[in-house]
Amino acid sequence: MKRVGYGLIIILGLALQTASPGIIFFGFRPELMLLLTLGLAMLEVPRVAGPFGFAAGLLQDLLVGKFIGLYAGTYLLMAIFVGFITKRLYKENLLVRFMALFMGTVVGQLLYLSGAASFGAPRPLSWTVWSAILGTGVINGFIGAFLYRPLVAMNKQLNYLDELLKRTG
Repeated sequence: MKRVGYGLIIILGLALQTASPGIIFFGFRPELMLLLTLGLAMLEVPRVAGPFGFAAGLLQDLLVGKFIGLYAGTYLLMAIFVGFITKRLYKENLLVRFMALFMGTVVGQLLYLSGAASFGAPRPLSWTVWSAILGTGVINGFIGAFLYRPLVAMNKQLNYLDELLKRTG
C-alpha cells in the first residue's frame, strides 16, 4: 500500500511539473520531482528514499526524453545524500528543512548539469544559469519547508495502512 501511495505521489508530481504553463513563483519553476524526492529522503531511511528517487527520476527521464537515466541517477544520489545528512538533524526546525532542501536542489541541479556536459551538452555556468539554480533552490526550500508537515502526516497514514494490510493479510 505504501508503494502504491508513493507511486501516486510521483504521478501527481510529474503531472504538476510537466503541465503546460507550469507552476512559476517569482519567475522560477520549482523542481517538484526533486522536491518530493528530497522531502521523502528527510522522512524515510535512504534505503526507501533511494528507489523512490530513482523511480521519480526515471519517469521524468522518459517523459522529457533527453538523457535517459540522468535524472534517475541524480535523484537517487540526492535522496541518499539528503537522507544521510538529515538523519541526525532536528527536521522539525524550519531552517533545517529549508537548508536541506535548498542545498539538495542546488547540488542536484549542478550534478545534472555536469552529467549532461559529460554526455556532450555543455552549458557554461554563467550568471544566468547560477541565478536560475539558486532561484529554484530558494523556491524549493520555501515550498518544501511548508510542505514537510503534510508529507509527514501522509507518510504516517501510508505507514499505518501498510501495517494494517500486513497484519490482516
